[in-house]
Amino acid sequence: YVKKMAAYITRKVADRLVSEFNTRREDYEKYWRDIHPFVKYGCMRDSKFFDQVKDTLLYKTTKDSYYTLQEYLSKNEGRLGKKVVYTNDPTRQSASVAMYDAEGVDVVVMDALIDLNFVSFMEYSAGVDDLKFVRVDADSDTFIKELSEEEKKQNEETEKALAALFKATTGKEDLTVKLSALKDEALPAMLTQEEQGRRFSEMSRIYGQDFKMPEVHTLVLNASNAVVKSLMEAESGEKRDLMAAQLYDLARMSTRPLEKDEITAFLNRSNKLLEMLSLIHI
Repeated sequence: YVKKMAAYITRKVADRLVSEFNTRREDYEKYWRDIHPFVKYGCMRDSKFFDQVKDTLLYKTTKDSYYTLQEYLSKNEGRLGKKVVYTNDPTRQSASVAMYDAEGVDVVVMDALIDLNFVSFMEYSAGVDDLKFVRVDADSDTFIKELSEEEKKQNEETEKALAALFKATTGKEDLTVKLSALKDEALPAMLTQEEQGRRFSEMSRIYGQDFKMPEVHTLVLNASNAVVKSLMEAESGEKRDLMAAQLYDLARMSTRPLEKDEITAFLNRSNKLLEMLSLIHI
C-alpha cells in the first residue's frame, strides 16, 4: 500500500512539473533554480519519474538562459555536435567560459553537488547517442586554428623541445605539451584535463575514498602568441625556465586555485621576473 501511495505521489509531482513547463515556462524557469537538485535526485532514483519529466529538465547557461537538452543540442549542434559544455565554477573558469562565448557556444552552469553524478547519469540515460558532457577545460579543439601539413611539421621539433622544457621546470613528467595556433592570439596557454579521470577523482574525494587515479593534463601552447614565440626563441637559462613555469601556473589558475606552496613559488617567481624586467632599458 505504501509503495502504491509513493508511486501515485511521484506521478502527480511529475504531472505538475510537465504542466508547469508546458503552460508557464517563464515561471517554471524561476522555480527551477530552487527545485532542480530534488528533481535530478528523483530522476536518478526512479526511472519512471525520469521518463515522465526528462523533456522538462532545464539547463541554465552563464548568460541566464534556460534550455532543455534538445534545445541546447539544436542550438549548438553546428559547433559541438552532441556535446554539452558546462562549468562548475563560473568565476574561477571565467577565462575558459569567455573563449566559448567568443565562439558563440552556450556554457551550462552545473555547480550543484548532485551535478557531478547527474552528468554521468544523463550520458547513459538521456537516449541521445554519443551524448557527452564536457567541462570548459576538458579540451581545446574548439579554439584551435587549422594548420597546413607544412606548418604542422615545422611545429613538431619545437613541440618536443618545449615539452622537455616544461616537464623539467614543472617537475611533471606525465605532462603532455601541445603546440597549436589558438584563435585568440592574446592567450599564451591553456591547461586541459581529461574529463572522465577528473570526474572519478572528484567523486572519490566527495565520498571520502582515496582512489589515486592518474590525472591527464595537456598544456596547449599558443604558437600565435608573442610570449610563446619569445619562449621558443629564447636561449636556455634562468629567464627561460622562469617564463615556462609562470606560463604553466597562469594556465592552471584559470581552472583551479593554486595550493599554499604553489602560491608562494608563483609570487616569488613573479617578483623575480619583474626584477629582470626592471633592468631592461626601454
